[in-house]
Amino acid sequence: MRQAEADLSLPDQIKQLRDYCARKQLTVVDVFTEPGASALDEDRPIFQEMIGRATSGGRPYDLVVVHSLSRFSRDTMHSEFYVRKLAKAGVRLVSITQELGQDGHGDLIRKIVNAFDEHQSRENAKHTHRAMMENARQGFWNGSAPPFGYATAVKERRGNKDKKVLVIDEAEASVVRTIFDLCLGMDGHPLGVKAIANHFNNRGVTRRGRRFSTGSLHDLLTSSTYCGRHHFNRTDSRTLEKRPPSQWVELAVPPIVDEETYNRAQAMLHSRAPKVMAPRNVNGPTMLASVARCGGCGSAMILNTGKGGTYRYYSCSRAMKQGKTACPGRRIRMDRLDEMVLGHLSEQLFAPDRLAELLQGYMLQAKEGRASQREKLRQAHDASGRADAAVSRLLSLVESGVMEPDAPELRERLVALRSQKAELGHDIARLQDNLQTGKLELSPEKLKTLSMEMRKRLAEGPPELRQAYMRLLLENVTVDHDNIQLEGSPVILEKLASRGLSKSSPEVLSFVREWRPREDSNLRPPV
Repeated sequence: MRQAEADLSLPDQIKQLRDYCARKQLTVVDVFTEPGASALDEDRPIFQEMIGRATSGGRPYDLVVVHSLSRFSRDTMHSEFYVRKLAKAGVRLVSITQELGQDGHGDLIRKIVNAFDEHQSRENAKHTHRAMMENARQGFWNGSAPPFGYATAVKERRGNKDKKVLVIDEAEASVVRTIFDLCLGMDGHPLGVKAIANHFNNRGVTRRGRRFSTGSLHDLLTSSTYCGRHHFNRTDSRTLEKRPPSQWVELAVPPIVDEETYNRAQAMLHSRAPKVMAPRNVNGPTMLASVARCGGCGSAMILNTGKGGTYRYYSCSRAMKQGKTACPGRRIRMDRLDEMVLGHLSEQLFAPDRLAELLQGYMLQAKEGRASQREKLRQAHDASGRADAAVSRLLSLVESGVMEPDAPELRERLVALRSQKAELGHDIARLQDNLQTGKLELSPEKLKTLSMEMRKRLAEGPPELRQAYMRLLLENVTVDHDNIQLEGSPVILEKLASRGLSKSSPEVLSFVREWRPREDSNLRPPV
């Protein structure tokens, strides 16, 4: 409201209210002010706080004193509802500029005044809206917060009013350009709105102090403002309902991205929509994402395309982002590296004799661990037996009449014993499960089954499954000019072998990776 923005009306109203209360010898208990809030709206936090206190019980107030009834509410229905609510709590509404009386005649006058205030307020809103529409048609900004990436600047002055336009805020605009670049995959694999939100949130980049969300990013990427075409009057500010495009007013603003970039982003978002493409294809997983590393600098190797996307490569991310001075860079065809890694894992790592070799050392450690677990299981069984015996003794005391069934100490002791029994039961089940799943038998049949099933999954599984196994089996795939080194953990192999893979077993397990194959597992990329 203009009176609130000028900061003239509220102080004057408060002074007049205090003077009125002093003349009437009324004690001011609380003062409630809500600058800029529309009296047509009942959803006003301070107003609701006042109503809540006045009707909470104990009658903290006798009167609610306002400058005029229009300050209380300009909506006839809302005004009548809250006046009656106050009256039920024994609180009376008083206007210092409109002495209406407390009889039936006064109630009638109050309702007529409320109706007139509501009508006048809505007429004023119409005039204001028409003025704002014309202001937008002339290319001026209407005073709301500018979109992210923009600021406002005074272009001219008419009378006592500043006419403002949008200008680019370069600090925020650079973030907007990065968002479009990430969406289109300018620096690697195209990212969806969730991945872009994670990209910025993980780096502490905010949207004017607020974290990025998928919703805010989708709104940004689909807003034509960023290519120079802003639309005013798209929604009703009171109801938030969308207005038809025929009622929009377009005004030209300085673009942050060009029209081609904006249109490509719209096409990308449309192609990724779940109704157009299944989520598993939208994500388009890169098989060695997060495990492929540059042998020169250790940075992640990310997707890089050539010939308009015809060729796909793993390339050093530091060299791509900072240039060859940061790292000479390693680059290899994606299909070639994927095939070499899959081939090595399938033909060498999951060969039965190699599996037996890798698991021998781990079996010795597992055997010692199982002996300790068997001892803990024996102790847990003994403790559970003692708890059962204690419960039997207590029940015997009740049966013999030594202790009353409703004795508090009996109930407390039984609860404690049953709680102990339940905890021991959980411990026994966990230890038994550990001993059962940790039992590793390297029989030829078991190794053959594991070898065949894993080779099949790596060769025929969907991209998402193969990517999951790469992250599980491999810690790093280091790509250098003359060799490729794989690092991983035998823990996953032990888990797979102990559980025994079959068609019905889970497709992917998840645990820590700690193994490193010998030097003879390295591969040399073809020249």
